[in-house]
Amino acid sequence: MNSNRDIRPPQWPTRLLRLFCATHLVEELEGDLEELYFQRLKSGNARNARLRYATDVFSMLRPFAFKKEKSKYPQPSFLQTFMIRNYCKIAMRNMWKNKAFSFVNLTGLVVGITACLLILQYVSFELSFDQFHRDADRIYRVTNDRFQQGKLVQHGTITYPGVAPAMGKDFNEIESHTTIGNPGTFSLQKDQKIYEDKGAYVNVQFLTVFTFPLLVGNPATALKAPNAIVISESNAKRIFNAGPANYASLIGKTLLVDRDTEPYQITGIMKDFPAASHLQYGMLMSYETLTKTWGEWVRAGFESSDMWHYVKLKPGVEVAKLEKKFPAFSQRHFKGDKVTGSQEKFFLQPLNKAHLFSDYEYEIGKVNNGKAVWTMLIIAAFILLIAWINYINLSTARSLERAKEVGVRKVAGATSAQLIWQFLSESVLLNLLALVLAIGLTVALQPALNKLIEKPLSLSLLTGGGFGGIYMVFVLAGVFLLGILLSGFYPAFALSAFKAIQVLKGSFKRSTKGIWVRQSLVVFQYTASITLIVGTFIVFKQLKFMREENLGFNMDRVLVVRGPELTRWDSTSIDKIKAFKTELERIPSVKVASNSANVFGNRLSRSFDIRRVGSNDTKGVTFSRMPVDLDFFDTYQIKMLAGRNFRPTDSDIAGEKINNAILNLSAAKLLGFKDAEQAAGQKFQLHGKEWNIVGVVSDFHQQSLKHAIEPIVFAPFYTLSGFFSIKINTADLGNSIDLVKEKYDGFFPGNNFNYFFMDEKFNEQYKDDRIFGQVSSFFSLLAVMIASLGIFGLSSYTIAQRTKEIGVRKVLGATVSSIVALLSQDFLKLVLISILIGSPIAWYAVSQWLNDFAYRIDIEWWMFVLAGLLAVIIAFATVSSQAIKAALMNPAKSLKSE
Repeated sequence: MNSNRDIRPPQWPTRLLRLFCATHLVEELEGDLEELYFQRLKSGNARNARLRYATDVFSMLRPFAFKKEKSKYPQPSFLQTFMIRNYCKIAMRNMWKNKAFSFVNLTGLVVGITACLLILQYVSFELSFDQFHRDADRIYRVTNDRFQQGKLVQHGTITYPGVAPAMGKDFNEIESHTTIGNPGTFSLQKDQKIYEDKGAYVNVQFLTVFTFPLLVGNPATALKAPNAIVISESNAKRIFNAGPANYASLIGKTLLVDRDTEPYQITGIMKDFPAASHLQYGMLMSYETLTKTWGEWVRAGFESSDMWHYVKLKPGVEVAKLEKKFPAFSQRHFKGDKVTGSQEKFFLQPLNKAHLFSDYEYEIGKVNNGKAVWTMLIIAAFILLIAWINYINLSTARSLERAKEVGVRKVAGATSAQLIWQFLSESVLLNLLALVLAIGLTVALQPALNKLIEKPLSLSLLTGGGFGGIYMVFVLAGVFLLGILLSGFYPAFALSAFKAIQVLKGSFKRSTKGIWVRQSLVVFQYTASITLIVGTFIVFKQLKFMREENLGFNMDRVLVVRGPELTRWDSTSIDKIKAFKTELERIPSVKVASNSANVFGNRLSRSFDIRRVGSNDTKGVTFSRMPVDLDFFDTYQIKMLAGRNFRPTDSDIAGEKINNAILNLSAAKLLGFKDAEQAAGQKFQLHGKEWNIVGVVSDFHQQSLKHAIEPIVFAPFYTLSGFFSIKINTADLGNSIDLVKEKYDGFFPGNNFNYFFMDEKFNEQYKDDRIFGQVSSFFSLLAVMIASLGIFGLSSYTIAQRTKEIGVRKVLGATVSSIVALLSQDFLKLVLISILIGSPIAWYAVSQWLNDFAYRIDIEWWMFVLAGLLAVIIAFATVSSQAIKAALMNPAKSLKSE
């Protein structure tokens, strides 16, 4: 006997009929077709009946069947004003009704968006450097690597005067070039007053290669003549009290610069250099002036490396192809190592990378760490994602609470699309409210952040004034809109997909759909948090290591006074320096004073092709050089390993007569001596004459721990252009400074008294790293806080769903601790998974950052354990606060509430 399944019409034609047929016709047509089917089935041929049934369905594919009957109850469109108003009203009511949920979500979003806006301002500012120049993409700076015996001895931006002019002649690809010489801080004199500012000597092409507009003057000729000077509008205001209306009257006026006796004539007033320029000068002096003071070699010489060059390429030039011609250029002009004693290699660095991607020596521009900037951008992305994930998790976790609302609305006729729009409107409204509050909070926090990082940040950097220009507005708007939609759509679809019958029957509680999604998002949140915690911890460990590492000298309470800029060197200068030091040492609080051409923290000049006398080496080596007096090593407590210190007789006003020197241990070993004792008393050759090694001192860190210890030769030269280092032995630094100033003004009248403390100056090298550590740690803390806020809300709703279970367990004898452990373990498992995922990511990230340091801490396993333990404690404290509250609840009350 045939079963009911055998005599039913085939199902696939029936489904097809229901799919395309109009709702008001489908029941009637389906009934007629089934009646025909059963009549044919009585004839005894079931196969023929099924085939004819399918044929009849296809015959219904006619226009009349597709017509839709106009609904008696038309569905309103979401885009209608009253519907938008209705959705917003419902959203506001739900937010007000669930204040705790709304507060957690809103707080997370406001903090996340605020942090993101602050970080994006910083990133936009840093990435915008030098973008304001016309044809910035065609401007490059020339870099120079020097090799001796196959070893890199200098990796710098400084090079020879003749390099750019020769490149301009040799390569048609170069449209123009400019040269910068002797950059530094200069003293401008006007009416017996001194005004200090940064400046440089530049050739006439400088104002055409770069876009530094002149407010008054001709950029093509302003820097053509010797002793011509262009000053900034700030200096015009400061020196002459002149405004824009008076700039023209300044043309032709004169200023004295440093010790020059011939005045400089003002030929132009330029706009202040933008903050986002790696070059920062308040005055430009004509390069032709150097030919008078330094000599003709500055035009096209290849012997002394003292200049910086920038080139502008013609449109369409491929840089890689041009750089392939540089080895032949080097051979043509430097003859291997015959001209300079070194193999010279040249490269081109894009102008837009000069600020963030400079690992060069003798850097004259304002630079930062590109890795740190991109790290901050990643932190911003993490924070925003964590905030949006919080919204997704908390919204879906509230599904039980809103399930009956969805069921009732569906029974009342609401479609899934309408429910999606309703829940999406709540997401949009909450995010827009958070955005408005975040913008206000950003503006309020802006001054504090700007003061901390010493940068002129503002929201204008994100609205066309920073990296990307006006396109940044559309990019950020797109990202924010995408974030709102993605964070809103998932909860909207999840909530609208509830089956009304299941919800109203109460069977929805047993559904675990979507739990794995929430767990995955929590794992992502804490993976990001673990990465940030480890990164922050290691950054501070490295900064602490750099502060506390033994540098090889003592710079505590060393007052450094700059030498007199306006006092000229003459035959009495050495005696004047000695007398000044003697007067300083008569001050009770002064222990010892010394004179040197440079101080710690600065890049020293180098001497090349140094050879040990008596050796068979055909190739020389390279030393850094530092002129010092006989009290320098005592002032900084640098240990003498062998030989003796300088004596007064080692110095001479006639510099060519000086032939005694002291080496540090690295320099002695580079010359081939096995230790300090072997080097003392020996000789080396430098600048065509023999020098006696009278002593060897221990190695010390001339620069930060980012740099390796360098071989240094010390020569007993006095200088007025350098520094006086004064060891203070009292805590009353203010009074000591006043007494030193009194002595200084007496010996060097008319000069500015400029001073600093050596430890503060040296630690300025870590300023960017310190700021990066402070800022990244603050925002990392925010990320962890937002993640904890999310897990707090999520655990609250999860525990609320298990109220009855907790009550039953307590009735059966469960303790508070066992219930807390039960409720916490699921979240702690997710945190442990996050630790396993985040640890290798953090290890890779901090390894890349530490690669910038020649001396660095070791990354050890306990650092990750400590960071993981901290994350576990934070998560446990967050979850257990809710778990304990639930565990302490009276079971009678919890069972009754269910």
